[in-house]
Amino acid sequence: MRNFLEDIPIKLRRERLNTPASGRPFVLAVVLCLVAGTLIILDRRGMITPIRLLAQQSVAPAAQVLTGLRDQANDITGVMRSDGDLRTQISILEQENSQLKAENLRMQQDQVENVFLRQQLQIQREQPWRLLGAEVAVRPPDAGRRVMTVARGTADGVRTGMAVIGQNPGGPAALVGIVESVGTHTAEVLLITDFSSQVSARIIHAGRVGLGLVQGQWQQGSRLRLGQVDRSTLIAHGDAVVSAGLTNSLHVPLDLAAVPANIPIGSVETVSASGQEHSAELKPFVDPDQVRYVWVILSQDA
Repeated sequence: MRNFLEDIPIKLRRERLNTPASGRPFVLAVVLCLVAGTLIILDRRGMITPIRLLAQQSVAPAAQVLTGLRDQANDITGVMRSDGDLRTQISILEQENSQLKAENLRMQQDQVENVFLRQQLQIQREQPWRLLGAEVAVRPPDAGRRVMTVARGTADGVRTGMAVIGQNPGGPAALVGIVESVGTHTAEVLLITDFSSQVSARIIHAGRVGLGLVQGQWQQGSRLRLGQVDRSTLIAHGDAVVSAGLTNSLHVPLDLAAVPANIPIGSVETVSASGQEHSAELKPFVDPDQVRYVWVILSQDA
């Protein structure tokens, strides 16, 4: 009995040894091919489809959870990575916005300047004047005098006694004041409506011309008054009044030798007579209190 039991393991070991080790992969490959072929045949016949769908349904929830976790991780990583980029972009956009605002402001200023330049060119085509544009910088709150300060001075060629004109849309370029004092970059202009302003003038009536003196009347509740007009001179409502360029010869206090002739001043509203003289109330063509940009007449062509 003992000998019989001892013979069995020996035979088993011999049988295993007799099976070549190199044949096992071949057998495994054959088995896998058979399984694959079987699965292909079953799939073509539609016998595996229900099993595959069931497996997909079972795996889908877990796949969705894993996909969501992956997307969340990507979002967190993207936010952390893009935070610095976002700050950089915001800084760039702020700089661009500041530049655009500055450019827009320059464009608006250029547009305003172009309007005034076109006005100046039109005036110079109609009149023999060399003009210098000037912004009205200050209107002193002095109720006793009518003056304004313009942003031009001796550095720009402005001198005392020069005429200053303005223009309303659709109206003529007209006298608004006389340069009374000058600094390097600013000048004070005495408005024609001030009581101390006096300008020699011509009255144009039906092709005839008469002489007179225009004086400011603002402190007396009016605007302009035309006086010292000979009684023989005809005056009527609507007659135009322009500068005569004769102020110095009339011995008025201001040095107005630089005021040229034929600058429009205003039109006659009412006429009155006293003794041997006429007088009239005038409406200025340009209200000096309303202008924001003026031109200084530097000189006139002969």
